[in-house]
Formats: sequence, structure tokens, C-alpha cells
Amino acid sequence: MKLFTVSAALLLAALDLASATPAQPLARQAVVVTLEGAGPNPPSYTLTPSFDGSTFTIDNPLSVSHINVNTAEGICTFHGIDGANTTIISEGTEDVGPPQVQVSGRCCAFSCIGFPINCCG
Repeated sequence: MKLFTVSAALLLAALDLASATPAQPLARQAVVVTLEGAGPNPPSYTLTPSFDGSTFTIDNPLSVSHINVNTAEGICTFHGIDGANTTIISEGTEDVGPPQVQVSGRCCAFSCIGFPINCCG
């Protein structure tokens, strides 16, 4: 009888989870990326690219020293005009070395790439 009660409780819990409305997939959400120049009050600009792994073009002449990504739910890679590649896994700020204009980027949600990370390589 105890086994039946536990099994029934587990079945009801599974049915309750299955009927829940799924959250919006991260691949459809946007991530906020801030690209900063150098200095004590650095100039900056913000991008909100898709989190689906598609490559986006960056058309801003600012020489970028730091890139900040605001979410811990994925990975973003940026490509500079002089060949620097900057990758940010999860939330945080990375230095661009040497500072340079960024020309393209790509962001992927962990939920759409799984492991090993193969979307933003």
C-alpha cells in the first residue's frame, strides 16, 4: 500500500509539471550587451541581440576596451576589426585586447546549445 501511495504521488506531481505553461525559451529572449571605450567616464553603447546564435553586425566606430553581458544564461562571442575575439561565458565583463572597433557578435542561450558549447565557437 505504501508503494502505491508513493507511486500515485509521483505520478500526480509529474502530471502537474507537464501541464505547467512552459517559460519562454531563452533563444527568443534578448540579452543586453554594453560595449565600453577607455577612460574614467568611458563612452559606451548598448546592443540587445537575439540569444539564438545568429551572427549580428556591429556598426559603431567606438574603439572598445570592455564588453559586458548582463545574463548568466548563455555565451556571447565578439569579433574585432583587428582580429581580437572576445568570449563571455555567463554574466560578466571581459577586456578586449588590444582595444578595437567591434564588427560582429553572436550570442547563444545555454538552453539551445547544450554542452559541449558548439554554437559560439
